Amino acid sequence: MRVPRATAAAVAACLALAVTGCGADKIETAAAAEEGGPCVVEIGTLGPLSGPAADFGLSMKGTADLAAYEVNQAGGLRVGDRTCTVTVHPYDTGYTSAGAANAAGDFVSQGIRFVIGPLGATEVTGMKPLAGRNDMLLVANGFGRDALEPKYPLVFHVAPGPSVWAGPIIAEARKRFDFQKVTVVATNDQSGSDIADVNAIRFREAGLPVTQESYQRGTQDFAPLVSRILSTSPDLVDVASSPAGDAGTMIKQLRQAGYQGAFCRLGGESTAEIARVAGGYEVLGNFFFYSMVDLDDPAMKELSARYEQFAGREATSLTLGWMPGARALLRAISAAGTTTDTKAVAEELRADPLDDASLGHGVWTGKEEFGVQQEMSFPFYAGFVQDGQMQPLVRLEVS
Repeated sequence: MRVPRATAAAVAACLALAVTGCGADKIETAAAAEEGGPCVVEIGTLGPLSGPAADFGLSMKGTADLAAYEVNQAGGLRVGDRTCTVTVHPYDTGYTSAGAANAAGDFVSQGIRFVIGPLGATEVTGMKPLAGRNDMLLVANGFGRDALEPKYPLVFHVAPGPSVWAGPIIAEARKRFDFQKVTVVATNDQSGSDIADVNAIRFREAGLPVTQESYQRGTQDFAPLVSRILSTSPDLVDVASSPAGDAGTMIKQLRQAGYQGAFCRLGGESTAEIARVAGGYEVLGNFFFYSMVDLDDPAMKELSARYEQFAGREATSLTLGWMPGARALLRAISAAGTTTDTKAVAEELRADPLDDASLGHGVWTGKEEFGVQQEMSFPFYAGFVQDGQMQPLVRLEVS
């Protein structure tokens, strides 16, 4: 039920995305706020906050933190005739389906209805059913083949997957690197295989033969995998969606084993961490990757400085790249005038023009790939390391 503007003021207590209280005892909090009490809202955010994929989860949490900070610094989020303070409620999923499902249960118990996250196909798959049963609105980032589905109209994509940007980046990379045979490697779960399959399709569409390899998530010894990769004699290895720690270790061991070809990562972004684990950009050699933003752009520098002001560290390109999704969600909550009616907020979100102060104008995509137009797509970048040296990013547009 859509909340009248006057009433929405109090409900704003849940506001920013996760209604800190709209489960049984939490409704009393909203009622108290309606009567003039303090209005505090928790944003639900989840992802791996530890382990080899922690840079993903920490970036997603950073996005929620920065969105809350922006709103609070501006005086709060206006919903109806009330202004609310936004806080963030993080959950460490361990990058697993079970972890995401547990997070959903935790959020439900707290009355949290709006969530930034989860991450990865496995996590999205684990959370969607529970979120669907509880009318929870997700601004997620899974790249799986069923990350978005018409039967889950409250699930949105905070950014497009490789189905949108892998092809243009491959075309740009072929202008710089000569590769004729590709091996795509990823974990053997849904988060890995779904993305690896999409990447393989894009390479084949470019006329390149592709071999796919997989490994168990949590693997410590990559020697057998390195041997299998070398046996296929590729001149390009795509580490796809492999966690940054795994990808860096694989690249290091492949170089130690004598591999002389190029590398790429077309399943997400973690270049700096991959280089750190591998032993530096000189170890990467020739490497190309997807980047959501250009950290040298003045708008990104300003946004990163704002994040550093309260977080004490620079934001990653993922944190900055996911910001338009968090901002759009907050705008939708304000426009809908409710912090409990997720369907009304979803309706406003679908109508959002995606004009972002930092990234510019975006477009809605997803219909062709998923059957539902609920994927936020902004201009993106192809990044290159050539002979161990980072090169300027190349801006590419979403059609």
